[in-house]
Amino acid sequence: MIYPEKENAYLELKAKLSDHFLKTVSAYANYGDGRIVFGVSDDGSIIGVSDEAKLRLQIENKINDCINPRPHFKIETQKMGRDTIVVLTVFKGKSAPYYYNHTTYKRSDTSSTPVDRSEIRQLVLSGVEQSYDQLIVPDEKLKFSVLEQELKREIALKEFSEDTLRTLGLMTRDGYTRAAELLADTNENSRSATSIVRFGKTHSEFLDRKDIASQSLLLQYQSALEMFDKWYEPYEEVVDFRRITRIQIPKEAYREGIANALINRRYDLNGSVQVAMYENRIEIVSPGGLPEGISEATYLYSQVSIPRNTIIANVFHRLHIIEKFGTGIDRIRDEYNQFPSKPEFEITEDFIRVVLPVIDYEGETQELMLSENILLLLSEKGALSRVEIEENTGYKRTRVLTELEQLIGNGLIEMVGSGPSVKYRIK
Repeated sequence: MIYPEKENAYLELKAKLSDHFLKTVSAYANYGDGRIVFGVSDDGSIIGVSDEAKLRLQIENKINDCINPRPHFKIETQKMGRDTIVVLTVFKGKSAPYYYNHTTYKRSDTSSTPVDRSEIRQLVLSGVEQSYDQLIVPDEKLKFSVLEQELKREIALKEFSEDTLRTLGLMTRDGYTRAAELLADTNENSRSATSIVRFGKTHSEFLDRKDIASQSLLLQYQSALEMFDKWYEPYEEVVDFRRITRIQIPKEAYREGIANALINRRYDLNGSVQVAMYENRIEIVSPGGLPEGISEATYLYSQVSIPRNTIIANVFHRLHIIEKFGTGIDRIRDEYNQFPSKPEFEITEDFIRVVLPVIDYEGETQELMLSENILLLLSEKGALSRVEIEENTGYKRTRVLTELEQLIGNGLIEMVGSGPSVKYRIK
């Protein structure tokens, strides 16, 4: 008998008990709920456990003795045909980081790996429910003429004062926050930087370059837009004896990509937002992977948003740079809807890359893969049954089931309910 789910970032299969599972307990307690199933081999074959009561006690004792602080978990027994398996569910804790043998762990696909020093700092912040931009900076003399000008222009602010800074979360009774430092006219934070390069036909050919460092994020945003206007101006083309204005890259898609990078990058990591401009595309790369608590599927196919830097996100929202949280990726896609060229997204633990292609007006519209079609469908309509997915996509039962199993195995969607009432939703 085969276990119905494949091993993924949120599910680990164990044929028998060994101390190795404690690394995964640490990872789930740090970053998100997950399950460890005992009595199932790596290939999914159910072999069962001989003494489930003894195994449950051993699991509980090992966690209590070896994981510090003690995480929240539950242990259940399940019957799978004639065999018995034990399912350990570990819940994301509020006291991160959680250590095993003086090391704290994270999930990397189907393995558990040590967390580096910078990520431990992030875990400590998440443990006290505080983002990087909420931290207090050393005593600095900061000026906010750029922010003041934008507030007066966008929301008709009459008077800019310390009360304004407090309202925006840029100042507390203890001093300025990191968000204030990043939005000040100038600062001493070397990570507050954006690098923009316009390449020629090769990577060694530089046509233009602009580096904006230790200046307001608002100036970095404005400078990025200026470079776009300089190199991707609309042009005119004669089609059927008519002169038509063509755009190279949708400006709204680019604007959303830049704003998203500045808001959600990790400022506790060295490096800058990188914007590489080519003849056929623009690539926007921001340091750091996804914000904690958000999956790749949620990021790409849902309007649920958990900004990494909440204060900065709120200021950008008030200045109408972003419309509302969670719509950025959808807006980028929407800008390309009428064109055959489509944006691409690459997500790793270290960075997020957004690729905006120059529009090929002569190309044929690319048909969406069924997996992406299903994800977009679930993001739009919510949980759906297999039959409803078949009706909406036009594909037969076997093909849809294959894609659903693959999406579940990749940790992108999950099943809700059981039996005939089973539905699928984005995880």
